[in-house]
Amino acid sequence: MLRASLTACVGGTGGAVVIRGPVGVGKTELLRSLAREAAAAGVTYIGATGSQTEQAISMGAMTQLLAGLELPDEEAARAQRLLEAGALASTLHDGDDESSTHAIVPVLHGLTSIMLAVAERTPLLIGVDDAHFVDAASLQWLRYFVRRIDRARVLVVLNDTTTVRPTQPMIWAELLSQPHRQLIRLNMLSPMGVAAVLRAEGIDLEDNTPAALYEATGGSPLLLMALIEEIRAAQARRWAGHPETSFPSPGYAFGPAVLNCLMRSDPSLLPLVRAVAVLDEAVPVAFLAELLEWTTSAAAWAVDAATEAGLVANGRLRHRRSREAVLDLMGPQERATLHARVAELLDRAGAAPVRVARHWVAARQPMPPGSVPVLLKAAEQALAEDDTGLALDCLQLAGREDADPDSRIGLEALLVRAKWRLDPAFAERHVDSLLGASRSGQLSAEDSLALVAPLEWYGRPADAQAVLDRVEASTRAEGHDLAVPLYNARMALAYWYPNVVEPVREAPVASSAQSVTTAQLKTLAAGIVQTVYAAGYTDDAVADAKALLQSSRLEDDTLYPIQIALETLVFADCLDTAASWCDRLLGEARRRSAPTWQAVLFGLRAMVSHRQGELAEAERHARASLLQIPPRGLGVLIGMPLSVLIMTATRAGENEQALSHLNVAVPDAMFQTTIGLHYRHARGHYYLACGSHEAAIEDFEACGDLIRRWGPDAPGPVPWRTDLTAARLAGEFSADMVAADQIERLGTQNARTRGITLRVLAASSELRSRPPILREAVELLRATGDQLELADTLAELSNAQHALGEYTHARVIGRRARQLANQAAVVVPEQYRLPAEAVAAIDPPEDDPAIFELSDAERRVASLAAQGRTNRQIAQKLFVTVSTVEQHLTRVYRKLQINSRSDLPTILLSWVGDPS
Repeated sequence: MLRASLTACVGGTGGAVVIRGPVGVGKTELLRSLAREAAAAGVTYIGATGSQTEQAISMGAMTQLLAGLELPDEEAARAQRLLEAGALASTLHDGDDESSTHAIVPVLHGLTSIMLAVAERTPLLIGVDDAHFVDAASLQWLRYFVRRIDRARVLVVLNDTTTVRPTQPMIWAELLSQPHRQLIRLNMLSPMGVAAVLRAEGIDLEDNTPAALYEATGGSPLLLMALIEEIRAAQARRWAGHPETSFPSPGYAFGPAVLNCLMRSDPSLLPLVRAVAVLDEAVPVAFLAELLEWTTSAAAWAVDAATEAGLVANGRLRHRRSREAVLDLMGPQERATLHARVAELLDRAGAAPVRVARHWVAARQPMPPGSVPVLLKAAEQALAEDDTGLALDCLQLAGREDADPDSRIGLEALLVRAKWRLDPAFAERHVDSLLGASRSGQLSAEDSLALVAPLEWYGRPADAQAVLDRVEASTRAEGHDLAVPLYNARMALAYWYPNVVEPVREAPVASSAQSVTTAQLKTLAAGIVQTVYAAGYTDDAVADAKALLQSSRLEDDTLYPIQIALETLVFADCLDTAASWCDRLLGEARRRSAPTWQAVLFGLRAMVSHRQGELAEAERHARASLLQIPPRGLGVLIGMPLSVLIMTATRAGENEQALSHLNVAVPDAMFQTTIGLHYRHARGHYYLACGSHEAAIEDFEACGDLIRRWGPDAPGPVPWRTDLTAARLAGEFSADMVAADQIERLGTQNARTRGITLRVLAASSELRSRPPILREAVELLRATGDQLELADTLAELSNAQHALGEYTHARVIGRRARQLANQAAVVVPEQYRLPAEAVAAIDPPEDDPAIFELSDAERRVASLAAQGRTNRQIAQKLFVTVSTVEQHLTRVYRKLQINSRSDLPTILLSWVGDPS
């Protein structure tokens, strides 16, 4: 359209083109492109740019236009006189009435004659950028001039921004109504348009980047090019070895581009966008109007204009950096005042407390009377929404205000919850404050019961027991029905501190109900504890643990019930199920930014990985647990990750590393807990590895004492009888029938513990009785997936067969044991194998009679199977049927006396040349 208009202009037909669109859409660039083409075609170009700051300078745009012309001295002097006369007339006759028009007509006519005279000598292109900011006198001339150029070699191009309300609406209306006028509308880029720009700019990014850039810019070319500049800079840094990604957070270029949009838009957009930045949430237009003290129609226009400019979408700024750039334009006091005004209006409108409090916190100004309850409700809501930082800000602000005793107690209770998620160590003083209120009778029975869990965590079971006694006494005196909550709390305390409190033998009648409420989850956890005390880790206990996990959501109040359920699965050897739940809950804890939850769950996950024989994973999870919060904040639970680290270091033969973990300070109260049970168990294994047999025996016997106080003496938590037997055998003490007694106490779920127990039981049995017992242990451990315990048991079986003269079988199984141990980077404990000379006596691979018993065809099939090929792949490789492969493997297993391809000796790999 512009080229056609320019061609018509050169041919003697004048015209005007108005280019309209939001700020930043590319109007200026389009006009510059036309000016370059005009110059190439021999057309003279003169231009002017409107400015909001110079809009009051009369004839300012005309002065710019005339400065671009090379006029003879006489015409230049005449033009200067006309400009001065026009400026004076505009000053004396301010307005758009008939008198001002008559006064300036001679000036307009004179300037027009000068321009038309120039057009007779050369085609003339007049471009006015940001014409919406042109002064009124210059705009009047443009209107006058455009009406007289239909037969002149003149093309007038005006850039008009739709995000600015015209100051001279009548003049613009007439300009747009001229018969030889054309209108070009420029719109923002579509998502496909953004992708096209990226391709044109040579940006190589992810497939979803165009959509992300469109969301950030609204398709504004101005904002998009600023982001592209930053992307290029980030790529250059990455190519230079810096770790920045290719799509950085908008910064040095994007922020100024946003401000450029605001400065070139209507003046009303800046206060509107400031208000939107401070609000940081979508609100009705009427609310914005009241906040800015505007009319609703004015606020609606400004919202539409900001949306059209690509700054706002759905009532909010499109990008975080846009908000930062806008807020940076405001002084601290201005921001505080606006936040306070927003809080006042939201409170008056009945908004949710958390919305109101967010702005009071940002304002940091004195609160109106009676605001503490609002802040407490806001903190509670923020915790429910996992915004712990906002909750603490609300509580800190509430703490500065005068509050009644009930509000002060509510404040302390919420501080416990908020600080607990981040680091329980910071919450202890608030627990002490509430404990004092409980002793003085200022705290309700329900709120007093809430203190039991943190007191357990801090290693203060006596204080927890005293709280339970006070609540029980008060409920009897006042007739309150708190039987179920008391039962739940007592059972939890009995679970963590079996040395301190006895479990409740009969549950209240109401405890049989099961629902997804927090109270009922606690009741279900208490029922699991009661089942374990009564009968051990039975199928019913496992079923209840799974039901609890399926019904629960991770919260402050449900963390202990969830931990009880997970430990039940672990101690029942349901390790795959426990691992799956730990991973799922860890993902939730990460998303909800709760370090304390993560610390507990990482500790449990470490325990699961260790029992699965995955030492590297166990160590990683245990270290992650200790990194979430400082060790002091873990309270008695610090023993959980420490015990895993001690065990993994010991099994890897790194005794000095294990000793460093043992030197970490732990609370004395930990040794009264079930956590201390695992810690003593790990320490006992360290002593055993160091040859301190008596110290190991003492720790394992202490484990037994604690478990016997715990309930039915179930071996699920730690197989202390197995460990005690191993320690006595290693120290050449009498082993008695300790391991055999453990077999009788195992539940139906404890396959892993049964396998371990059988291995140790075999060590104290007659030599010829050992292989059958060990084979049963191997099958149990292979099914549970614990590769380390399987390696130990295979080593024992190999040693027993070697001692019985079954050298071929001993070789095959011994190699498999060492292979498993090497894969896990551990050492096979000395007490689980014969002296080193027995292993050294094994013949080299080429003399292995077990291999020579195989036919050539069987060796080829077995070798490919050892490489991990499937039966179908082996058949294709050897050009035989799958059935033939299966028959060969069956004979191989029988000759080598193994059960599966995972048991194939690794030396088979050397019997086939190129495995490809």
